[in-house]
Amino acid sequence: MKLRPTGDGSRWAWASLGGAPLLLLWIHATLGLRPEHFVIVGLFVVLAWAGPRARRFAAIAAPFVLTGLAYDHLRLFIHLRGEVHVGDLHEAERALFGVSTSAGRVPISELVARATHTALDALTGIVYLLYLIQVFAVGAYLYFRDQERMQRLSWGFAAASLLGWMIWIVWPAAPPWYVDLYGAGPAVLDAPSNPAGGARFDALFGVNVFHAFYARSSNVFGAMPSLHVGYAVLPALATWSLGGRLRVFTALWAAVMAFSAMYLRHHYILDILAGAAVALAADRAVLLAQRARLDPAPSKDGASPEVSV
Repeated sequence: MKLRPTGDGSRWAWASLGGAPLLLLWIHATLGLRPEHFVIVGLFVVLAWAGPRARRFAAIAAPFVLTGLAYDHLRLFIHLRGEVHVGDLHEAERALFGVSTSAGRVPISELVARATHTALDALTGIVYLLYLIQVFAVGAYLYFRDQERMQRLSWGFAAASLLGWMIWIVWPAAPPWYVDLYGAGPAVLDAPSNPAGGARFDALFGVNVFHAFYARSSNVFGAMPSLHVGYAVLPALATWSLGGRLRVFTALWAAVMAFSAMYLRHHYILDILAGAAVALAADRAVLLAQRARLDPAPSKDGASPEVSV
């Protein structure tokens, strides 16, 4: 019996046999291979050979995977970042979103972070840790309900990530926890990443999840924009017109994520708004591209071109 892929996209199955080793070689040369790299690349090779439907799922989900692999390469460009914004961002937050207290004007985000409770530690910690799982889960659901929306979500994820990373390099900014630990003076460029309020989640459940996650972070000064919030907003935008429980779930998730970003002391309100703006810009760009592909431009004589079906 000969192993031969058939159906739509069969050429991609053959291409994967050469592309997968080249991708692994590139990762080895630039970053160093980890077990998850073999798992991810191997899974896509399997999907490419599993049949037309599996190949289509892999193709639509590819932006998610490529974005994840690209994130590891961000550390190669950190040295290009501009001057880190510390005190100016903190003062802008105080001026725009501060309230008067007996201790002076205090940012709302700081007051939120002070109002700790074990129930909130658990809720915000779980939501913050599942920030990617929620996006992928909604994407998988959309594959069976509306593949155009899944494609919109996956490419929106890639576009928002790229835009956010570019801002991190051009306009690096310190998170609130950094100011709490090091003050608003010049940036300490070798400061290690910190789980901030996430440490309470670890202590509450006797785990080391937040500490381990942030120990691997390659960029302390990526507070603006908050991609945690941006990633939560994307599914809400992609599914909004579907209505029903899915709209309620995605909108509520985005709201809780925004609260968690403040409560865990990882982001200011300004970072949260910037994250939502990045998601909106990415989603609009992808949606316009989809509409342009599905609605061909009229011909010069004003008549719409014939579309074969």
